[in-house]
Amino acid sequence: MEKIILLLTESSLETVPKELLNDPVIIKDAKRRDVNPKYLILDRARHHRAMIRLVNAEKRGRPDIVHQALLLIQGSLLARNKLVKTYIHTINDLVIDVDPEIRPPRNYDNFIGLMSQLFEVGRVPPVGKPLMKIVSGINYVLSMELPDRKILLDDVRGKELSLRSFIDYVRNFKRPLVMIGAFPRGSFEERTYWLADDVVKIGKYVMDTSSILCRLLTVLEIELGLIT
Repeated sequence: MEKIILLLTESSLETVPKELLNDPVIIKDAKRRDVNPKYLILDRARHHRAMIRLVNAEKRGRPDIVHQALLLIQGSLLARNKLVKTYIHTINDLVIDVDPEIRPPRNYDNFIGLMSQLFEVGRVPPVGKPLMKIVSGINYVLSMELPDRKILLDDVRGKELSLRSFIDYVRNFKRPLVMIGAFPRGSFEERTYWLADDVVKIGKYVMDTSSILCRLLTVLEIELGLIT
């Protein structure tokens, strides 16, 4: 395996949708953060009352899932050895290209501020080498990375494999693309299933994004000799 490409898929990361921009909860939070409401990051912890009427609300407003995932991936030994490349695919079908060298802010509020800037400007930082940038979509990932296998990790439709069997399988490919959902509940869109060559479930239990990543990254690091 030359490199593993991780796509945080249908991530619960978005700016406040236009139908909520005039909601008092949103206006108050935008003023407090000194952010234009159009670029305020939707967050259920702060915007729950406003989100009640949103379509697909149970799947939205959890940017903390992306934050935790990025901290795990970008802080891994795989990242330090340039063996992993990260992309974020959002629930609104945007794709964010994450520079392999970025170390995301550990403070959540700082991360949210960075994401607001990213959605406003299209990249962070605004000048110089971009550490994150919004790109055209999943086809960008496929054309840039040329993965030789596209694997979706899903608890609903996935074929059950042990973690060891999954790692052995992934290592058969030079540049596998592994898609991991980064939303709190609900199902993948059909277009995500169509994209995958394989749909796999690791073990018998439903695991959240961070739990899957912890296991996947650690076992890969052991198998590749990065941890002895």
